[in-house]
Amino acid sequence: MVKIKLISLLLHVNFALNILNPVSANEQEDRMIRPPIPEKLVHRSCLKPDIPLRIISKGDILISEVLFNPRPGGVDFVEIYNNTSHEIDLKDLQLANINSAGEPASIKSVSAVRLMIPAGSYYVITSNQANIKENYYTKFPAQFVQIGSLPAFSNDKGSVVLLSNNVIIDRLNYNAKVHHPLIQDEDGISIERVSFSVDTNDPANFKSAAAVAGCATPTYKNSQEASGEENFVRLARKTFSPDGDGYDDILNLDYQFAENSMLATVNIYTDRGRLIRKLLKNQTIGTSGTLSWDGLDDSGLKAGIGIYVVVFDVFDLNGSTKRFKNTCVLAGKLN
Repeated sequence: MVKIKLISLLLHVNFALNILNPVSANEQEDRMIRPPIPEKLVHRSCLKPDIPLRIISKGDILISEVLFNPRPGGVDFVEIYNNTSHEIDLKDLQLANINSAGEPASIKSVSAVRLMIPAGSYYVITSNQANIKENYYTKFPAQFVQIGSLPAFSNDKGSVVLLSNNVIIDRLNYNAKVHHPLIQDEDGISIERVSFSVDTNDPANFKSAAAVAGCATPTYKNSQEASGEENFVRLARKTFSPDGDGYDDILNLDYQFAENSMLATVNIYTDRGRLIRKLLKNQTIGTSGTLSWDGLDDSGLKAGIGIYVVVFDVFDLNGSTKRFKNTCVLAGKLN
C-alpha cells in the first residue's frame, strides 16, 4: 500500500514539473536515447578552448651561445636555451644590443607568428641559417629562427640582450678576451655558456667552443657545458677491423673531463713505441666527446694488424697535465 502511494506521489511531482518546464517530444526522445553527461566527465578543453599561453619570465629563456666574429663570408648567430620544463612561445621574444646610454637598442622581434620551443632545447637565431649549416655541424637543422637582420654585435666587445614585451629577461656582456688565450685566430669561433644555473655574466661562464667540436655547436649541447665530475678516457671497443665491411671499421675513444677549456694531444703508437698517427695536437676540447681513428697512419696508409697504444694527454693553462693510455687491437683477415 505504501509503494502505491509513493508512486502516485512521484507521478504528481513529474506532472507539475512538466507544466513548469515543458519539454518537447523530440527532446524527450533524445533524453531517452542519450542520457545527460555528468558535469565531472566534461573535458576542460571543451569548456575553455582558448587557454592563455605562458608569459616569458626572466630565466625562462637564456643566452646559450654567441658567434659575434664570424669567418669572412660568415654571419653572426645567437643560440637560446629553454631553461624551463615546458614549451614556450617565441612570438613575444625580442633580440637587441645596447646603445651608448646602456639601454636596449636595435630591437628585433624573433617571430611574428606563434613559434613553440620545447623544454630543454636549443634554438639558433640568425639572418642566414643556410650559411651557418654550411660552416658548422647542426645536429637539429629544424631548430633555427631566421630573421631579416640581427642587431649589430661588435667583434671586440658588446652586449646581447633578450627581451619579452620590452622587458629584459637575459643579457650577456661579452668581450673577445674571453676566448682561450692560446687561440691565435678567433674568427669563426663561438663563445658557449658553461652553466645555466650560474649568472650569465659570471666571468667563467662563457668559454671558446672546442676546436674538436668544429668551433661552434649550433642547435645542441655546448661543448664546454659541464658533463660530470669524473675524468675518463676509454675505448668503446678494444678491437676494430678497418676493412670496409661496415662492421667495427672505426675505433672510437670516449672522453669526459670535469674541467672545461682543456687542451689535448692524442697520439697512436705501435706496441714497440713507434709513433704512427697524430690525432690531435694541442687542440681545445670539450668537457666530453668522442675521437675516432680510422686505422690509417699519418701517411694515409692502412696500419698493419697488431696491438696499438692510444696516448691521450690533456693540460690546462695552469700547467696541470693528465695522461691516459688505452690499448687496442687492429684486426684483419689473414691471407
